[in-house]
Amino acid sequence: MLRFPQREDVHLQRAPLAEVICQVRFPPILRIASEQPAAFQERVRGQFPKLEVQQGMIVQMAPLGTVPPSVQPEPRLFRFKSPDDRTSVSLALEFYALSTTAYTHWRDFSALLAFVSTAAQEIYSLPYATRIGLRYINNLTSENTGANSVADLLNILRPELTALLNQDPWDEPLDMFNQVLLAAGENERLALRTGFRSKEQPDFVLDLDYFVEGNVPLNDIIGLCGRYHDVIYNAFRWCIREDKLAAFGPVPTRGEK
Repeated sequence: MLRFPQREDVHLQRAPLAEVICQVRFPPILRIASEQPAAFQERVRGQFPKLEVQQGMIVQMAPLGTVPPSVQPEPRLFRFKSPDDRTSVSLALEFYALSTTAYTHWRDFSALLAFVSTAAQEIYSLPYATRIGLRYINNLTSENTGANSVADLLNILRPELTALLNQDPWDEPLDMFNQVLLAAGENERLALRTGFRSKEQPDFVLDLDYFVEGNVPLNDIIGLCGRYHDVIYNAFRWCIREDKLAAFGPVPTRGEK
């Protein structure tokens, strides 16, 4: 079970948060694939007026080229976007999702999530979810940390997360990604993904993904995701060395995470 210590709530003026995503998967609904989601669009287009439709193709190759390859369309994905393109709602055959690159705090994101979830549940009579996931992707760079070198950048994180990068046989790996899957409760998991990319501006990715799988009731999705958010916040704070938090310009926020 997870035992991340509770941390004081602070607002980071130079937060490394790149994107926040909540995805709700459910048993496939053919209606979404076979018709235009006009009713759903009417419910959300006040805040998400832009529409993109994506449809890929699946190419199946027969062994040894005995028959010509077959091409089949994938189910369509409808993406409703905010005027500034920074927040979007995705709707597909077996999921809906809310994502943003303009995250402020949980209160605003959860309000949008409640709005989108209510629309999806009422229009498509969703019986339950098969997976609910909340994901926070952080990207630590010299820009948002003030680090002047790769060593300074890595020193902001707990040494357990960067041990392989600080070894004698090499100076600086070009690329490294790791994942630790942690038990968080019955059918609940926290995926802690870390990665380093060496380029003109080296960066370190800290990706926290809390999810539950099974037959998950949808009657309190906001309460459920609020609990996930709290764990993710505490996990993020655990990953950052306490004496290095000042690099992000922390400001007390009086109880808002």
